[in-house]
Amino acid sequence: MNSRETQGNRIALLGGTFDPVHLGHIALAEAACQQLQVDKVWFIPTQLRYYKKGQAAEVYDRVAMLSLALAPFSNMEISDVELRKRPEDNYTVNTLRTLTKEYPDTRFVFVIGGDSLEHLSTWRAPEEFLQLATFAAAVREDVDAKRARALIRKYEKDYPGADLVLLKMDPVDVSSTEIRERAKTGASMEGLVPEAVERYIRKNRLYM
Repeated sequence: MNSRETQGNRIALLGGTFDPVHLGHIALAEAACQQLQVDKVWFIPTQLRYYKKGQAAEVYDRVAMLSLALAPFSNMEISDVELRKRPEDNYTVNTLRTLTKEYPDTRFVFVIGGDSLEHLSTWRAPEEFLQLATFAAAVREDVDAKRARALIRKYEKDYPGADLVLLKMDPVDVSSTEIRERAKTGASMEGLVPEAVERYIRKNRLYM
């Protein structure tokens, strides 16, 4: 878990259920480190509100898999900021309020998918959270960048002081849904998750 040694740093935030974490998440974090001039990337696992038994991993399993996946990377850590709150409080604005209060000298960069730009204004309190952090939208340069730039200009006009940037990367063809299906049937997960994560899934019979 992260510590107050990060004061004064520039930190990228990557949120999700990470159920399970996969190589696409790692690639996104690596792109953030390379392009956004950040010192670290914090993975923020969120709580799951509703799920059927066997179709999702418990919080402790998801955190354990994240720990295994991030172990080789000194610039990637886990933040428990959303695990400390009730699931219904896990709005982006609440998360950023907490982090900016706990780390007042740190500048945060919140990484989102390019598709999230389309409805960012519908999230709770955009006029506030767009002031609390830089938002970096991950896009494919050949397909999504033009539309993303137009949306960024619109948000910066509608919300003065907002800071949004592009994070360009090739998409990684992997999804947590596919991994859970492979785990259920016993199929190989090679090339989808780190080896340590696959071993953990097999050993603990997750998603069965």
